[in-house]
Amino acid sequence: MKFIKKASTPEFFIEDTDGLINWNQYLASNKRKLKEFILSKEQYFLCCYCEKKVTVDKESSHIEHIKPKSPQNQYANLTFDYNNLLVSCEGNHFNEIGDNSKTSCGHKKDNFFDENKFLNPTLILDIASFFIFDEDDGTIASSQKEIDKSTYTIDLLNLNGNNNRLAEARKKAKQAFIKNYSTLPVEQRKVKIQKFLQKESNEFITFFRYVFRNLS
Repeated sequence: MKFIKKASTPEFFIEDTDGLINWNQYLASNKRKLKEFILSKEQYFLCCYCEKKVTVDKESSHIEHIKPKSPQNQYANLTFDYNNLLVSCEGNHFNEIGDNSKTSCGHKKDNFFDENKFLNPTLILDIASFFIFDEDDGTIASSQKEIDKSTYTIDLLNLNGNNNRLAEARKKAKQAFIKNYSTLPVEQRKVKIQKFLQKESNEFITFFRYVFRNLS
């Protein structure tokens, strides 16, 4: 996870949600417009939690309420609070063929939420420092910095995926990355990697910044 700087509430969102009481009243076309804005202006078309590349299509992503919007919980009044909204993947990118279960990120979190434990990526500037990765298998774990919060967040969002499939995707991304640059001279390779690490839109960028932290 990485810090996501929220933009000012867009005027179109204020207009589109004026007078609305519940989320179901919010038109699908307006939700898509909002997703496009958040992904392009704030998240660089990455899932707010796992950093998988996503698109505005409903098969790829959904608008995520950091603090759940369920009418039965204490955060219902934040349903249309722009600062409570991000875009999450559908949590099924790395499933086996035919398995459409949503097992990570926003859908995994659902209405389970402890504000005192959850690491909110819009509020914690150094949020990446709460996590470490296994460079060989791609798994994410607590860095021991406020271990109760980092462990809670990893488990709540299932950031390694069922059967570690999300971790496996990070591992494969790293293998492809290394293969792509392995034939370059050492100094040229170093420059290329440094440029890559500066780009916020690269998939699994926090993982790559951890793996190549000595070069950043």
